[in-house]
Amino acid sequence: MSAGICRFFALFFLMFGLPVLAAEPPAGGLADDDVEVDYRDGTYYATLAFLVAASPAVTIDVLTDFNHMVGVVPNLLSSQIVSRKDNVFVIKQRGKADFGPFSFPFESLRQVELLPDGRILGRALGGSTKHMRSELRVQAQGRGARVDYQIEVVPDRWLPSSLGVSFMRHEMAEQFTALIHEMERRQALVKGR
Repeated sequence: MSAGICRFFALFFLMFGLPVLAAEPPAGGLADDDVEVDYRDGTYYATLAFLVAASPAVTIDVLTDFNHMVGVVPNLLSSQIVSRKDNVFVIKQRGKADFGPFSFPFESLRQVELLPDGRILGRALGGSTKHMRSELRVQAQGRGARVDYQIEVVPDRWLPSSLGVSFMRHEMAEQFTALIHEMERRQALVKGR
């Protein structure tokens, strides 16, 4: 697997999206099988959904705390807001993705827009993709929040789809599990006040 292709798949870990709902908050996190990935005509489509024991406000705070994601999200070495105008951010991130015996560096530049209805829209401005668009929706559900995520990506290089699908499932499950743990940690701090 070439480094460029692996950088493309590493970009998935913080992009936002839609449904494969777990009935309860994930105990311990998401499994690779909780992420649905489809490959059609050169484009990867992925969806996932989960419930988290955190309020929608705390959930969105974690998902948009770009300057403090290092240490929360595995493999992320740097993350910063390059610019911000109202609820539109330009984010630059750098890191290293690990998959089995492979380890590859990556960089990502993307625009993220936070909408009043709880949606977070993302699109690539640079990196190892020809096209990337994502949508994440946060809604109140019981005493917590439901997160639905969908993403579509066209890589800049060809990769056997079976390998790409497995890599994408793994990265998304790992990264969103880390975000879930941070959401629940911050919710506990809010309750403790």
